[in-house]
Amino acid sequence: MWLTRLLPDRLMDRLRNLDARSVVVYRNVVESIFLKGASVLVGFLTVTLTLHYIDAKDFGIWMTITFLTNWFSLVDVSFGNGLRNSLVEFFDTGDEDTAQRYVSTLYFLSGVCAVVLLIVFGGMYWFIDWTRLLNIDSNQPALINFIITYTLAGFSLQLLLKPISSILLADQRTAAVAWILLIINVLVISLIYGASHYLSASLLVIAHICNIVPVIVFLLASAWLFGTKYRRIAPRIGSIDLSLVSKLLNVSGQFFFLQLVSVVVFTSGGLFISYYLGSNEVGPYSVANKYFSVLPFIYGIFITPYWSAFTDAYIKRDTVWIRATIRRLNLICAAMTGLALLMLALAQPIFSIWIGHKITVPTGLSVWLTAYVISFIFLSNYNYFVNGVGQIGGLVRASVLGLLLYLPLNYVLFRYTDAGAASVVIAGTVWNCFLLIVCMHKYRRIMDTLTPSPKSTAHAF
Repeated sequence: MWLTRLLPDRLMDRLRNLDARSVVVYRNVVESIFLKGASVLVGFLTVTLTLHYIDAKDFGIWMTITFLTNWFSLVDVSFGNGLRNSLVEFFDTGDEDTAQRYVSTLYFLSGVCAVVLLIVFGGMYWFIDWTRLLNIDSNQPALINFIITYTLAGFSLQLLLKPISSILLADQRTAAVAWILLIINVLVISLIYGASHYLSASLLVIAHICNIVPVIVFLLASAWLFGTKYRRIAPRIGSIDLSLVSKLLNVSGQFFFLQLVSVVVFTSGGLFISYYLGSNEVGPYSVANKYFSVLPFIYGIFITPYWSAFTDAYIKRDTVWIRATIRRLNLICAAMTGLALLMLALAQPIFSIWIGHKITVPTGLSVWLTAYVISFIFLSNYNYFVNGVGQIGGLVRASVLGLLLYLPLNYVLFRYTDAGAASVVIAGTVWNCFLLIVCMHKYRRIMDTLTPSPKSTAHAF
């Protein structure tokens, strides 16, 4: 890989001594640094261009709609995770027939869900006033209701096409997924830029761009990959195995619940703020969250390849590699903590340069977002391990308890304190700390009972 030529000789010597699993992880990390780094830059520019194209009020409305669609994305992610862990073993053994049956059955289930969701969302359009439900302040409620329904319908179509990402992740090709997302982001920002110069300001135009582009890109990527690299496991009607439905639904059901909890805690802040404070308060939160989410995004570059790597190491009982990897990941988190504090110190000047004076971000919100991202990245290490090995029963039970505490905590903070938009961040930070304790305990229990393999590798990334 050409990027390795840029690295110092001492680092290259150390990399040559890595085991095969760590080399795959390293390659994905290095490629993803550039790809996801570009995506971060594009994401910041997209916010700036969108604010130039539409006013701050409409921007807050669009962010509220985006947070809403995140709730429904849990169906896609839970199905994909259910397939991902199974495919790792099939890729290791070369069992292409079984892999094709799993892939075909997953696409069948995704298609059924997509059709059901299209019918449900279509019916909801006639019976639910989203502007009242989400406390959206708009003088065009009919248009906003249509845009929300249209966006949810667009998500349903993406549900049918996104399993290709899970296949790539199971094959430990994280960088390929990053390429797909970068292409989508570049096309979106290019079209928004064009719209800002040639079309009048319109939320409907933003919705068209953000709904149609991902569908086209995922469709083309799936067609190309299933016609080339994954031709032998490409989904076929004759390979659909209904006997696998219960197994996929059982595994996916547990991931579905965990993803449901994650969506409520991690991505629904804008909805809670809109409900309690109004959509006008969503804008400052979205801007600050976008800024501080750079850290979890960067750390995601390091941690994402480890899900399937942990699965592979657990199957092979490579305890030495697992322990060494967790130690190194924790050291990276410690360094990221210093970076988070630096971002906090520079937050206000950067906001002034980035968005000017159209939106004001409170300092208290920035402080709590710093605490939130620090707790989140430490949680990611142990959470990815537990999910990767598939022993998530205890995590499901802990999430039930955590959710029962999280929702009332939000209510108390919004109603009885002056925390404002920071309320969801405070509650999210408490949640992260609770789940970190649970996952660390689960990690230790798993490692204490896992019999080491004689072939355990000593060199981990």
